[in-house]
Amino acid sequence: MFPVRWFVFGVMLLAHQVAEAEHSVKQPADSPCARVQHRPCVALVLGGGGARGGAHLAVLRQLEAQQIPVDLIVGTSIGAFVGGLYAQGKSPAEIEKLLLELPWSDGFRDRVDRDEVPARRKDQRDQFPINLDIGVGPEGLRVPKGVLHGQAMAGLLQRAYGLAPELSSFDQLAVPFRAVATDLTNREAVVLSHGNLLHAVQASMSIPGVVRPMMLQNHLLVDGGVANNLPISVAKALGAQHVIAVSIDSPLLAGSELNSAMAITEQLTNFLVAEAVSRQLALLGPADVLIQPQLKTVGTLDFDKMPQAIAAGQVAVTAARTALGRLSQPALYAAWQQQRVSKPQQIELTGVALENHTALDDQLLLQRLNLPLQQPVSLQTLQQGVRRIYGLDMLERVSSTLQQDAEGKQRLLLKAEAKSWGPAYLNFRFALEDDFENTHNYQLAASHLWTGLSAYGAELENVVALGTDKQLASTLYWPLGLSGFYGELKVDQSRTVFSLEDDAGRSGGELNQRELTLRAAVGWEPVDPLQISVGLQRRDGRFRLPAILAQQLPFDRLPYLRRGTNMQMSYDTLNSRSFPSRGVRVDANWQRLNDEYLSVRSQSQLYGLQAQAARQWQSHILRGRLRFDRVDGPNNLVELDQFSLGGLLNLSGYPKNFLFGSEIQFASLVYQYQWPESRLSLFKAPFYLGTSLERGLVRQSRFSAVRDVQVDDWIWAGSIFAGWDSPFGPLYLGYGQADSNSAEQPYRFYLSLGQTF
Repeated sequence: MFPVRWFVFGVMLLAHQVAEAEHSVKQPADSPCARVQHRPCVALVLGGGGARGGAHLAVLRQLEAQQIPVDLIVGTSIGAFVGGLYAQGKSPAEIEKLLLELPWSDGFRDRVDRDEVPARRKDQRDQFPINLDIGVGPEGLRVPKGVLHGQAMAGLLQRAYGLAPELSSFDQLAVPFRAVATDLTNREAVVLSHGNLLHAVQASMSIPGVVRPMMLQNHLLVDGGVANNLPISVAKALGAQHVIAVSIDSPLLAGSELNSAMAITEQLTNFLVAEAVSRQLALLGPADVLIQPQLKTVGTLDFDKMPQAIAAGQVAVTAARTALGRLSQPALYAAWQQQRVSKPQQIELTGVALENHTALDDQLLLQRLNLPLQQPVSLQTLQQGVRRIYGLDMLERVSSTLQQDAEGKQRLLLKAEAKSWGPAYLNFRFALEDDFENTHNYQLAASHLWTGLSAYGAELENVVALGTDKQLASTLYWPLGLSGFYGELKVDQSRTVFSLEDDAGRSGGELNQRELTLRAAVGWEPVDPLQISVGLQRRDGRFRLPAILAQQLPFDRLPYLRRGTNMQMSYDTLNSRSFPSRGVRVDANWQRLNDEYLSVRSQSQLYGLQAQAARQWQSHILRGRLRFDRVDGPNNLVELDQFSLGGLLNLSGYPKNFLFGSEIQFASLVYQYQWPESRLSLFKAPFYLGTSLERGLVRQSRFSAVRDVQVDDWIWAGSIFAGWDSPFGPLYLGYGQADSNSAEQPYRFYLSLGQTF
């Protein structure tokens, strides 16, 4: 959390060079205070301050306890969030539940969960986990306008507010409301008084440089705190006669705390905010009330400290009871409160209107939205549909707004925006593995994904990988309309290295395989988790044998040509490929090949099946895995297909690819304990401790020249490990041990980054 906090402070330091721009606020002709009869107009002004906004809740509770009706709410940033909820009609108890239970960190994670994206996107994420959001265009490399695009924050606000309709004026709310944002083009405060309430609140909360600016009402908007963090001037301009102002800006640091460059940066930011707020406080008069909670221990992003912020707000507002008492209206309060309380929202759509600013076909987006019409729709169903669209990973934002006509009929307005830094993107992979003995592998790989080649999502992916294993590949994926059918062409040139060892752990050299693969296939994706394909392939390759094998065979190089058909099926609902806690994955494949090598012609059939399932109980995760691979062919001296076992979680204790055979059977049960992680942490990179029990069988080995392999016999193995689901891919540090016919049981230590087990 701390690095993000400092980044925000740095951004705010630059942004606050504009100070304030109160002069941009103009009083509208139809002020909400003009409707207040027979008593002064009371405005509640809620300042910005991130997680310190919990103090605003305590103020709302106190106002209700003292029966003080509020005629206008003006808020900035978190003040706009809390104030908008109250203006919408929610009670302090409902707001408290939201403040304490909303997963705030989800608002800072735009990426859709793995189990909600199409199968192709799952595989791309697994293969290239380093996603830096770098685009490639004719002018070179391009990047987004913010670290975040605001998609997740919009979903979080929607969970709090529901599906908000377009309003001609925020005076139509239970309490008239204004949100304050900042125009990034002219450095002026913008008072948002109409439109979509969620969009107004989100614009007021969009931290510059962190969340991309929002284009709203012809303004490019960022966080209102840049221009006016405590908008007293706005309330005064709208005719408020009594202002209750709640200031929650960061306190100045003491001299003893200024012990780092970051602390000094924070202090400079605090100076700028304090100077701007001081000018606002100077507008308060004897009829106004100022509440300033002591929130020194609660940082802007410390949402896990929301209860402390609420408690501090209660202390401050209790001290102001006497001053607030002058604004109490017991005789009028019951009627005011009755008209303010909101009713549960009922969503029943008669249609969907689409504003499509992408190259994708309208019907493709509506198909993925998949909303029922003419029947009640839950907010959860709507958000799932929006995430399905966003999960295509070709859109910058997908927003939804409720439209209502004069007859009360509801229609959904869906707006889709293409990524502004596309349509081609770079993703990366860095992988290494070391068993501290003979296996030392590394790889650096990059993927260039060119999307939007057709209205249905055709794309071309080019891959280059350097290191121990090398690869140069291109895959053209071309959907055939909306049916779920697609065509695929793939060219793949690869070099794979197998490090061999004998039973004593001595290196047996390297077995090198070079192969050029051509594959043409047609496939079907009826639903996101399921992918089925049938294709033709040609594999032209060569093995280069290490000396220890070449001495036992009449050759040291083995060229080959393989042609045939294959079928593949994958069903995948795992939420993580590396450390899954829910879901299942089943992979099945069949190949029939005509082989040519050493003047020999033969046929072979390959069968493969893998299944994995995971389930979580609180911090405890159990996952199981089954694997079966087999090749049927002539019993020749040479077998082109040899499956392997060995390595962490693949018969732990043995080196990677230690056991080879024409048939593999394997099963494992892995227990993982997920180290407690703050529900409100901004980076989701969980840490795990785990152990495994494994059992495997290898048959028909062709590598007896290297070692006395256990064949036709089950092998037990187990491991303990620590794992981290890092932004660079899965990181493992483990120890494994297996049984053996020899007196000494094989064991290994493992270090791995970027490899999935």
